[in-house]
Order: sequence, then C-alpha cells, then structure tokens
Amino acid sequence: MNWDDLRVVATINRTGSFTRAAAALDVDETTIARRMARIEAALGVPLFVASHGRREPTEDCRRILRHLAVMEQASEAITAMLAEPHAAQRRLRLSTIGAIANFYLAPALPELLEAEPDLLLSIDTSDQNIAMSRWEADFALRLGRPSRGDFTVRRIGTLQFALVRPRDPALVPLVAAYPDAMLETPEMQALEGVLGRVRPRLETTDLELMRRFLGSGRAIGVVPDRLARTLSDNPAIEIEPLEITREVWLLAQPHLRDDSLARSVADWCAGQFAASPPHPKV
Repeated sequence: MNWDDLRVVATINRTGSFTRAAAALDVDETTIARRMARIEAALGVPLFVASHGRREPTEDCRRILRHLAVMEQASEAITAMLAEPHAAQRRLRLSTIGAIANFYLAPALPELLEAEPDLLLSIDTSDQNIAMSRWEADFALRLGRPSRGDFTVRRIGTLQFALVRPRDPALVPLVAAYPDAMLETPEMQALEGVLGRVRPRLETTDLELMRRFLGSGRAIGVVPDRLARTLSDNPAIEIEPLEITREVWLLAQPHLRDDSLARSVADWCAGQFAASPPHPKV
C-alpha cells in the first residue's frame, strides 16, 4: 500500500462514508469506491462494513489504523517543521467536556506547554461524541469507565461535588438538573435526596451554564466542587459539600503507550485531578 492508499483508508475511517471522504480528498465518490475495491482486493480482506449508515472499520482495518495514526502524526510533524522550523512539532488531540477543560485543565496549561516546547495540544470540547475508535482524538477524559474499546484506560482521579442553593430560606429555588437520561448519575441522585423527585426548571448538561445559573442566588443544583468554589464569595448562596464522587478516566490510543511526549500529557492530566480536601460549607 502506498501513502495515497493509506490516506484514503484513514479518511474513510475519519468521515464514516465514501461520500464525505471523497469531499475531503477533493475527488468523486466513484474514485473512492474504486480505490477501496482495489486496496481490499490487494489485501485480500474487507476493510469497512456498512453499519447504521456509516462505514465501520473491520478488525483488520483497525490493525492497519493503529500504525497509520503514527504515520499521520509523523507527516504532520514533518510538514510543520518545514513550514515553521521553530514551531511546535507534535500535535496531540484531547477530547473532554467544557467544564473539565475550563476549570481543571486551563489553569495549568501554561505549565505543560512551557515544559514541552514541541507540543501543540488541541483540546476538543464539542458536544459531539468523539470516537476514539476512529482516531478522532489521541486522548479523552471521561466520567466513568468505558465498557469497551480499542484504547488504553487509566483511572486518574475523582470529581467531588457540592450542592449550591440560595441562602435565603424563604426563597423557593429554581431547580437545575441534567436531562432524564442522566438522572441515575450520583450527583442527580444526591439532588433527588435533598428535594425528592421534582421537575427541573433548567435542564442542561452544560456545567458552566448551570454554575452561572446557580450564581444568581435563586436556584438550586449540584455541580463539581471546583466549579462551586468559584461562587464562594457570593453572599446570596450557600455551598454544601457532598459525599459523592465521579471517577475520571483517561483514554489513550494504544500506539502512544511508549511515547514520551504522550506520557507527559497523560501524567499532566492525572495531576489536575489529584486528591484535594473538599471545600468547606459556605
């Protein structure tokens, strides 16, 4: 297989369709289909199967993609080096939720980037579910251990939580909660333990939005302890630490296992969730 063939395989895997791969590579779909037929015939195995409207990689394809990810990163690094000799040479991609990126990672990012001058860290906080199996990210931070996948997993810490509510006992607070699909999470169970089963007035998975809403002094909800701490100077609210936690897991592509730069990023991520004493009741 030559590099152009490998780019076709990588692009189909990344986009999930011949049509989108053709658009990404600026060729027509017939060309993509013809090249894939030739590649599969030469290898003697299918590389993709159609499933639920997407092209999913077979196990044989996944084995190819593990090596291909390394080649793509090397190609990116060479291109960057030639374009800007003194620029960062390695791009690593991290996927997580916005609240973790903003309140746990961002404050310590300068420390990491200054220690690793060759690193360009790309952090994705989109609401779309980044697929590690499609090599859409090199790392992902998740709450709760994933059930399966072709990646390494490491428990790096826990999130602590706090109940935030109005200080005025006469005020009937507006309830902020997750959507119904997430009501079994420990934090929503804790909220139900305080209020009983009530209908929320704000339903969201955006923890920063929830934090700002609670900061109004007219609402009640549960957020990670570190987010609650930012509201501790607000005289209109009361913050109560809760005896609940969520495990934080770091997922990584298997080809990065022995990569020194990737190991530095992984250890830095773990350091941001080191155990700290809960915030006292305010």
